[in-house]
Amino acid sequence: MAKVFRYFLGANSPQGYISRFDQLGEAGDWRRWVVTGGSAQGRAALIAQAQKRLVPRCAEVEEIRSTGDPKRVEGLILPEHRIAIADGGPPHFLRPQCPGAYERIVSLWECLDQDTLYRAREELLALGEEEKRLWKDARGYLYAAGALAGDLASVGSAAMNRGKVLAYARGAALREFPHPLPGGKRGREQVRFLSALTGEGMVLLRETVAAAAPRTIAIEDSWGAAANALLESLRELALESGVDVLVCRCPLFPFTKIDHLLLPQLGLGFVTLNRATASALEELCERTIHASRFCDGSILRERRARSSFLRKAATGMLEQAGVLLAQAEEVRGRLDGIYHAAMDQEAAGKIARQVAEEMERAAR
Repeated sequence: MAKVFRYFLGANSPQGYISRFDQLGEAGDWRRWVVTGGSAQGRAALIAQAQKRLVPRCAEVEEIRSTGDPKRVEGLILPEHRIAIADGGPPHFLRPQCPGAYERIVSLWECLDQDTLYRAREELLALGEEEKRLWKDARGYLYAAGALAGDLASVGSAAMNRGKVLAYARGAALREFPHPLPGGKRGREQVRFLSALTGEGMVLLRETVAAAAPRTIAIEDSWGAAANALLESLRELALESGVDVLVCRCPLFPFTKIDHLLLPQLGLGFVTLNRATASALEELCERTIHASRFCDGSILRERRARSSFLRKAATGMLEQAGVLLAQAEEVRGRLDGIYHAAMDQEAAGKIARQVAEEMERAAR
């Protein structure tokens, strides 16, 4: 039975929707199928058919979940066969890098009844504008949450002793990582998200931590600076040791902050514990490193009231963003329903079977 790891490859962030679908394998060594057109329901059904046919052939499978509906699978990565399939529709709009040589573009546009859609044009346009408005409002709250969380991290950074962080990281690397060999091969880095802000609130895929890292070490950090600094140091030391790393970025700071670091080949993970993640991750952790050990306690005490305010305010902004994202997803569902009703399901099913067969042949 395949071991399944679930991730997000997108994030609702202060900068808008951030897609990391560039992580779906590498051109030259991999093949990927990009599904476009039709409805989201139709694209998901096609991916589900491929999943049903291919998973029994695999030892490991990566499921990519949707930030709109975390229960929906919008991509599959099959590492041992070097193939992947993904929903190329909104919001990620996956652009082909090298069609034919790397990607196979699967279009469901031809399955749509254009006359039906034209008759529904006023409703479609109105729903599209409503979705844009809700997204814009949500982004404003996400921007505010990011600013507040950034200020909170600045408090932690001002109190942090970076020398202590680096010394601890080096000690941990000596205990946990293979000793690097002169001229040895550097490890490989992949980027994922373990959590995402959705219409259901902040969703964290804790089962992936349990599956990928039977040994999990927590870094408890209520400010968000020391944990990131330690994870950055551990990431670099692991890569230098030839260890492959899965870097799980923070959805609020998708380019600058690490939330979690997974090292599946060692069965080891380092995760950030804070008020948002403690209930989901605490019981998985064998031990906890407290960020305060790297900090000047007097500075943290002096700024305790400000830190408390920033945490509460950021949480409030995220909650309101979640409400708006839920409303946007409801509008998106109504819009998608019109497209789905206009689809020729028999034609879409034929394309789905063809894609599943192609991927099966590629997996042999």
